[in-house]
Amino acid sequence: MNNKVRDQWNHAVGSWVEFVRTGKDYYREYMNGPSLKRMIGNINGKKVLDIACGEGYFSRHYARTGAKVVGVDFSAEMIKAAEEEEKRNPLDIEYHVADVADLSFIDSESFDLAFSFMALMDIADYESAISEAYRVLKGGGRFVFLITHPYFEQRWHDGKLIVGWETRVLDDGSREFPYLWVEDYFTRHDAVVDWPKRVGRRPYAFTTTSYHRTLADYVNTLSEKGFVVTRMDEPMPTCEGIVVHPSLVRHTRLPQSIAIESVKLVSTIPKPPSTFQP
Repeated sequence: MNNKVRDQWNHAVGSWVEFVRTGKDYYREYMNGPSLKRMIGNINGKKVLDIACGEGYFSRHYARTGAKVVGVDFSAEMIKAAEEEEKRNPLDIEYHVADVADLSFIDSESFDLAFSFMALMDIADYESAISEAYRVLKGGGRFVFLITHPYFEQRWHDGKLIVGWETRVLDDGSREFPYLWVEDYFTRHDAVVDWPKRVGRRPYAFTTTSYHRTLADYVNTLSEKGFVVTRMDEPMPTCEGIVVHPSLVRHTRLPQSIAIESVKLVSTIPKPPSTFQP
């Protein structure tokens, strides 16, 4: 499955790069990206790990703000695209092709912050990815990630749409979304995500794989690995985003995504006195 998913993203790279770098991913531009930036805040001078960095969009953003950034992704084609942009516009970003569930080439306790933007739900072994984030963070370091909202994400299972928006076309040709229906929330499964060709947005169609889990799965895994959850955000679109893309208005009523901040606990239990006798 890992090889299949890797091949999907390798194939997607040309369409994905144009989609992201031309600002056509309006969920990123007007809703999820602003949420990530609010939650992470000022990290000037910090050492930062971008987990599943893709073509490097947020690696570049945080490098420009003064962070020392390392990006990791299992797609060689995505990393190639990121490195080509680094050559054109150097920001001292270090990129690696690697499975984020195994970051053994990275020293323990070497980063101030680890983050992942809209990727953890696409990682089969998300528990090991969270464990590795914990290992490479310094004590008190933060792990911040955004994912599609486990309850409200539109998804298919066994060829059936089980979460989706009721859509109505009005007389003027505009659309309204009166409600969202949800089925089988507790059924964990993988699902194919179709990214159709869109004129002016994506040059060609591609598919990826996502993994549906519950919100409790993510929060409990964070706790089991040693993190404590400190903040959550369910992003809403910006006013500008709604003007530019009116369909985003539905997410002022129900969220499409969720952002979670967690902190690596530092033990405060005093060590027992030494029994060493010279």
